[in-house]
This record gives sequence, C-alpha cells and structure tokens, in this order.
Amino acid sequence: MNSSPQPPRFMLRFFRWFCHRDLVAPIEGDLHELYQQRVQARGKGHANRRFMIDVLLLFRPSMMRPFQPFYFINPYSMFRNYFTVSIRNILKYKVFSFINVFGLAVAMSVCMLIILMLGDRSQYDAFHEKKDRIYRVLSNYKNSRQSYATTAFPLASTFKAEYPVAEETVNLTPGFGGDAVYQQRTADMRGYFADGALFRVFDFELIQGDKKTALTQPYSVIISRALAQQLFQNENALGKTFDFSDRQLSFPLRHDGTGSPAVAWGTFTVTGVIDESNYKSHLVFDALISASTQTALIAEKKMEDQSNNWEGFYRTYTYVLLHPDHTRDELDAALQDLAIRKYKNFTSETTKDFKLLTQSLPEVQLDLKGNDTDNRLPRIGYFFLGGLAIMIMVLACVNYTNLSTARALTRAKEIGVRKVTGATRRALLTQFLSESILTSLLALVMAGVMLIFIANAFKGLWVNQFLNFELPMTPGVYVAFVCFALVVGIIAGAYPALKLSTYQPIQALRNSGNAGHGKLGLRKVLSVSQFVVSLLFITTSLLIYQQFKHYLAFDYGFASHNIVNVELQGADYEKVSHVFGTVQGVSTISATDIIPATNRNDNCQLRKVNATGDYFSVGLLQTDENFADNLELKLLAGKKLPAGTSSARFILVNEAFVKQMGYATPADIVGEAFESAWGKELWEVVGVVRDFRFKLLLNADVVEPLAMRNTANYHYANIKIISPDVMGTVAKLEQKWKTIDNVHAFHYEFFDDQLAGMQAGIFDLVSILGFIAFLAVTIACLGLLGMATYSAERRTKEVGIRKTMGAGDKSIALLLSKEFMKIVLLSIFIGAPLSYFANNLWLQTLPNRVEFGLGILVSAILILIALGMLTIGSQTWRAARAKPVDALKME
Repeated sequence: MNSSPQPPRFMLRFFRWFCHRDLVAPIEGDLHELYQQRVQARGKGHANRRFMIDVLLLFRPSMMRPFQPFYFINPYSMFRNYFTVSIRNILKYKVFSFINVFGLAVAMSVCMLIILMLGDRSQYDAFHEKKDRIYRVLSNYKNSRQSYATTAFPLASTFKAEYPVAEETVNLTPGFGGDAVYQQRTADMRGYFADGALFRVFDFELIQGDKKTALTQPYSVIISRALAQQLFQNENALGKTFDFSDRQLSFPLRHDGTGSPAVAWGTFTVTGVIDESNYKSHLVFDALISASTQTALIAEKKMEDQSNNWEGFYRTYTYVLLHPDHTRDELDAALQDLAIRKYKNFTSETTKDFKLLTQSLPEVQLDLKGNDTDNRLPRIGYFFLGGLAIMIMVLACVNYTNLSTARALTRAKEIGVRKVTGATRRALLTQFLSESILTSLLALVMAGVMLIFIANAFKGLWVNQFLNFELPMTPGVYVAFVCFALVVGIIAGAYPALKLSTYQPIQALRNSGNAGHGKLGLRKVLSVSQFVVSLLFITTSLLIYQQFKHYLAFDYGFASHNIVNVELQGADYEKVSHVFGTVQGVSTISATDIIPATNRNDNCQLRKVNATGDYFSVGLLQTDENFADNLELKLLAGKKLPAGTSSARFILVNEAFVKQMGYATPADIVGEAFESAWGKELWEVVGVVRDFRFKLLLNADVVEPLAMRNTANYHYANIKIISPDVMGTVAKLEQKWKTIDNVHAFHYEFFDDQLAGMQAGIFDLVSILGFIAFLAVTIACLGLLGMATYSAERRTKEVGIRKTMGAGDKSIALLLSKEFMKIVLLSIFIGAPLSYFANNLWLQTLPNRVEFGLGILVSAILILIALGMLTIGSQTWRAARAKPVDALKME
C-alpha cells in the first residue's frame, strides 16, 4: 500500500480526461515526481496548489486529445423509430401481444374504477375557497369503536370565545323533520339549525335572499330550490310564509318507519333560496332554520335546551375555520385542552378519557364516522377494493413479465445484432420499455371500453343507493388514467427490459439465452403465485356465496310470510288498525316500533328489584298485544301482553332473558318484577316466548335477552294477508290509507323482502369478489395459455421427430402439458392451506357462519384444475395433432 502523499484526485481525473492518450503516462509521471519533491521541500498544501496550477497550464490545444464529432440526434426521429419497431414487434407476435394487452386491460379496468371512485369523492366540498383551513371536530372516548362526527352543542361558541386558533366556528344541529304546508301543498322538510357563521366559513351562495341577514331573525328559513318548487311552484319564494309541523323524521341519515304525531312549530318566513344542484357537498339538506328559532321553541317547551349540555355529544356538528396564523397541531392541542377542562369531572362510560379530534374537510367524504351526515364508503372499503385491484394488477404485470422473458430466446438474435452494430444498453432499455408502454396504452383503450360496463354494473349494486357514486368522467380523471397506464407500462416492462438488455452479443447470437429451463426459475415462481392467488379468490367467493345462501335460508324463529309492514308516519295506530281491519283478505294486525332482525334495535337496562349489582343490557321492542300471535311466537309460560296503554308496566320476555336473570325455568320468572335504569317504575314479567332473532344476523351470533313492552310508541303496523291475491289486497290497503292520511304516501314493504334486503350487501360482496376471482383466474389462464403456446412452438421439431418415431397424440399431449400441470399442482399444494387458513380468519369473526368444510376447498381446487387443463389442453392437443411433415419443415 502506497503511503506517500497523493495529489488532488479531482485535478488528476481532469488531467486524464483532457490529455492526449499518448502523452498521459509520461506527463503524469513527471507531475507525480514534481509533486513529491514539493511536498518534501514546502509541504503538502504548497504541493497541492502547484499541482493544480501545472494541470491548468497543460490544458491547451496541443495537449488535448482529439474529440469525437458530435452528431445531433433528432428526438422525434428517435422516438418514431422506437414506436415503429414496437408496433412491428407487437404485430409480429399477435397471440402474445393480445394476451398481454387483454390481461393488462382487464386489470387496468378495475384499477380505473377505483380512480373514478376517488375522483368522484374528491369533488365533494371542493368549491369552498377555504377548504384547506376548515376542520370538522370529532368526539372520541375510551373503548369507543369509532370516532363520532358529532359534538356537544356548546362546543362551537365556547371554543371560539376562548381559543384564538379559531377564526370562526359553525354549529349545525339537525333538529327537525316534518311537514311544510303552503295553501294545499305539503312537502317533507328536513335540515339543520344554523346561523350566519355558516356563510362565513362555507361558500354556499343564495339564488334569492341575502346570506348576511337570512338567518338572523327567529322563524326565518332558507330552503332548497327543490323544496321551493314543491311548495310554491313558479311563484317567487322569497318572503313567502308557510306552516311547519315537526314529526321527528330522521335526519341527516334517513330511516324508514320513523315519525311521530305532528307538533305545530308555527309559521316560517322564507328569507333565502339555495340551489342545491350547484354544490357537491357532504351537507345535504332541504332547509336551514335560524338558530334563534331554537330559543323560541325551547321557551315553548317544544325542544330540549342543550345550550349547556356537554355530555350529549350525539346531535350537533361543529366546524372550525383555522386562523391563517395557526397550524392544525395547534388546533388539536387547543381542542384537547378544552376536552380535559370540560370532561374531567364527568364519570359516565361515554366521557371516560374523552377526546376532541379534527378531520380536515377534504378527508370527510373519504372516511365515514359515527353519526355522520350521509352514507359513504368508509376508508377501510377503499383499502379493501384498492387491495383487490392491486392484486389483479400485479397478476397482469406478472403475465407480461413471464411472456416477455419467455420470448427472450426468440429475440436473442435481434439483441445481438443491435449490440454488434453499436446499440448501448440504455438504448435497448428504452426500446423494450417503449414496447411495454405502448402495450399498456393499447390496454388503456381496451380497458376504457370495459370500464363503461364495469362502472354501470357498480352503480347498479344495491349498496350504491346509499353510497351515491356517480363516477363522472372529468378531465382530471382522463389525465390520471394516462399517467396510470404509463406507470403500469414501466412497471410491467422493467424486469424484461433489464434482463434482455444484459445479453452479451456473442451469447445472444449463439441463441444461448435460456428461455426458462431449470427446476424453479423466476417464471415458474410467478406462474405458481398467480394460481395461488386465483385459488384464494375462488375459495373466498364460494365461501361467501355459501354464507349468503345460509342467511337467506335462515330460520329466524318467527313467521314473516305474507306480512306487510306499513309505516305509520305518525298516524294513530288504533285508527289504522280499525280501518285496515275492514279490508277483505287481512287476517291479523299488530304494531311495533322496530322491525325485528333488520338494521335497527333498541336496548334498556334492567335488574332484579332491590338488587345492588349492575344493570343487565336487554333488547327492547315496543309492541302491542297482537304482535306475538301475528309473528307466531310460541308462548312457553304465562300469557301475552295485555291490551291498553295502562299495561306499560308488563313485559313479555324470551328464554335468553330467563337465563340471563338466573331463573331455572320460564315459569319461575312469571310474576317477577324488575327495575329499569330509566326510572322508578317496575316492570313485571307476564309471559315467556321462545327465542327468536330480533337483531341483524351480521351483528349477533346468539339470541340475546329481550323484553317486549306495550307503550303505544309504534312506528309500524304488521298486517298479515291470507288472501291468495296478495297484491290486490295491498292495493285495497293503499286506498284505505288515503282515508286515514291523504297527505303522506302509503309506504309498505313485505317482511320477507326486508329480511332478504338485509343480506343484499352480502350479495354485493359476493358479486364483487366473484368478479375479481373471475378476473384473477382469467389472467392466470391467459398467462398459462401464452406459456403453453410458446412451449408448443419452441418444441415443434421435437414433436415432429417423436411422431415420426411412432409417438401417439396422447403421449405427445402429455409430454407438452406435464410441466404446466406441475405448476398447477404446486399452486394447489401451496394455495389450498393458505386459502383455508386465510378464510378461516375472517370467517371466525362472523356471527351465524357456515362451516368451512373440505367440500368448498375441494370445489375450488376442481374448478382451478379444470380451467388449467382446459387452457393447457387447447394448445398441447393442437400441437400433438399437427402433421409431422409440417413440424419438420419449421426452421
């Protein structure tokens, strides 16, 4: 190792770069000798400076190497050449090109659907100029399953007054839903209480009225253009008055069956009209009533005063406009400080470790929270769909990689010739990437056609009536599609380009580029992984379909056939029961507040009289005395609920209630009294019925304790029809409804349809996963088809010789397909255990699940084998049936 001082490296490299090759060695030797002498005489620093001066003095024309002439390359001509060669190669290998284009198109169409969905959601609330500074405040407490979009009513005013981080705050309270009546016209009106701060934060504009003063006076209201058309038709709505009666209709999320007897709130004046069609917002409403109206309604005891209620955080939506001089971290810190101060003295479970969180306005439509303003796909849904799309895209890219590397032997001579004639590796990389990008762009065109059908199918799903995806094609979406296609082309072609460009000219010209021999090469690993994923998708689809069938055929423990559930909409049940009872074909009529086994349920807290322990959570149904008979609930002990509202202290319970309270038999609990956490009134058990399902099957595995109580707080009438002409009887009921309520439309649904509708979301999941499984298998089989086709072409002469020597068609077909069947069998060996354990993970979390036996797994394996054999056989049998003479003529 040379330990003597060395001259500056960068100057030495500079000298070697410009100096003539014939002069480099002798001059460099002299420079080193002079450098060492100067180091000894004057030191290293002096020697370095003199060395740099000497090198610069040598930088003159007589010492410089001759430079190669620079030829300007027209980029347009270069890329045109790449494009021409790419087109030729795509057309030359038509089968492989089609497989690559079609496989990429299938996968890209699914990914493009996700891009459309994200593009659709990104349009929400984009019209607000201050959207980057607007935050929605969320509530969260210890052990809560999710954050809530609602907060306590006094939060907005308190936070603005005490923390300078907020430039403005908005309070939106969804406190009304009922009938707006103008002359002889009636319309549903639901919305929020708000004040002028709404327009200082959000950029909603009024087509009529002044937004600065529209929400200042009590009993003033801003209505939507649609509501204005319903009430006033072509009249000028501004300044008009109408009467409003609140029926406690559900809002902002709308549920069937809700509603109470109307309570007159008085006369309201229209002070503004907003055109809701101009805005895509997570806030959808028919009307905005001035916040000052709440004070008047509270004084009239028509509303509960929430102005100082910090524990009730389930009703009000609070928005904060962040001050430009502050950050989100400061906002979070301020809210956390307020939460600590206001909730530290509360002891309830729902205020333990209470937190106030923030959600930026652009995030709102992409992440569903509890008590949210509308139905939307939660963030986990995007991750789920995105994960499926990425898996399909990876499978398609694997196909491209497999087929491109398999064609390496065919293109070896092309690569060798290009390298011998001066092509650099960079040029070859650009060429191969150009081909993959062009293939991806062709796939983009085909994917665009597929997307039309896929998007329409997605919008037709049952669940989309709640998610409201419109999937518009905007310029930004088209740009995203093209960028996505370019990225896919680069990713799919990267490995083949890197691999093919490394071939040495001599090796390439000798055709020594091995096209895939070996025990377990990369191509085989990729092919196996494709079929492993395919088997997983097939198994999951079959399992979910079996679960769906299980739910449809489930025995709920009550009779639902030919029962029509009619929404009372605030009408008097006694009158409804009397009028409907006169219709021929009606058997029995009962009433309830909630339809059992659907997506709603209520609970109460009960314990034995004089007990000192905790209250037990018990399901609660408000029913009349005919409910048990109408649904054919079997009475095990005691008697039914007595008639009349004076019987509210009596309850009818199920077997699970008996066990929960510690009684040995149903007869033992009859006559026992229980106290409620709601008040001092005691509830006495009058009878016990056999267990039946009253909760959604997806939410509960076992039947939980239930109490039925007659309080006349009904939302539905349950009408059993015995007439063979069911729809004719329903038509008669609709006519009778008009004599009861000529304002509201007749709303009904068959009980069987409601129960089936609860599983419609599962059917959508089956459809999505089944479609993804179909795409995965299609892509895998396309890859296998391409490999089988190439293998048959490569071994054409071998087949011809074997047939000449007497080999039969079957033996030839077996020979050609043996390697690929090994891939399929290895995929099953790996994929079967993976599919079993992966599906068991999610299945164990599902209540009322089917048994995941070997039958489902065997069916999936047989499907995969059948598809694999069909794919391979189509090529191997064709090759085996070819004439030996034609095969031996092949060059």
